Amino acid sequence: MAKIQKFNLVLVLLFAMMILTSCGVRESKKKVISIGGSDTMVNLSVSWAEEFMSANPNFSVQITGGGSGIGIAGLINGTSSIANLSRVLRKSEIEAARQRNILLKSYHVAYDGIAIAVHPSNPVDSLTIDDLRDIYTGKKNNWKDFGGADQNINVYGRESSSGTYEFLKNLILGKDSSGRAIEFSSAILVLQGTAQAGEVIRRDRGGIVYGGLGYFVRGEGHKLLGIKKNAKEPAVFPTNGQKINSESIRKGIYSLARPLFCYTAAPEKPEMITYINYILSPGGQAIVREMEYISVD
Repeated sequence: MAKIQKFNLVLVLLFAMMILTSCGVRESKKKVISIGGSDTMVNLSVSWAEEFMSANPNFSVQITGGGSGIGIAGLINGTSSIANLSRVLRKSEIEAARQRNILLKSYHVAYDGIAIAVHPSNPVDSLTIDDLRDIYTGKKNNWKDFGGADQNINVYGRESSSGTYEFLKNLILGKDSSGRAIEFSSAILVLQGTAQAGEVIRRDRGGIVYGGLGYFVRGEGHKLLGIKKNAKEPAVFPTNGQKINSESIRKGIYSLARPLFCYTAAPEKPEMITYINYILSPGGQAIVREMEYISVD
């Protein structure tokens, strides 16, 4: 009798092992897509991934941030399947890919506006591009220079791997008369991610911060500034109340508008094409709008 019970126990254990092994095999057969890069795009990418995996349970989509520079480096090094970028490629990145015989392919997946936010108590409602240059280079550091209170300006920014950092550096700071790139002030307080931007500005009455519009439009405790191309032009605001001015951003009327990209490395695997096609589909673009970004359609 004891032998029979022992034999039955062995059968049960073998059966359990077969089930676990079978589950492991099924799990290992999942098509894995790893996506890294722009912090601006993290929330949007997570929403895309969740909806996609819900409809395609044989896929596993993994999302990380770190900045556009981190994302494209991962794609070139082969540690990521897709890179999210909130800026165009650098010449050095194109060259790094060429040296590895990698052909980078870009997909324009959404638009975004960069918000300039201050504390709600700040009486300043708008700034020109020149004003922003003076602030971010440290040339002017008191709000009274812009019609505000006699209060020091606390400037917050992002790390150099951020696509938003690079986009603003090129657009706002530009180059000096000798053609050399103008640098951000060394006094800028560096944030490690866009999610921190809304938090710091709620606490700092003298602060100014930038970040992807999607992180601000639904939040509270901040005021989004209008942007003027120059002192003679009217201010264009990224939102109207809590609604994004989509057309102003899509058409570039709002000065701090930009496209968002997904990059892949050719030849693309079928699962990459499947995922990119989903992002650009009506369903994928509906998520863009739901997440307070601007769709490409």
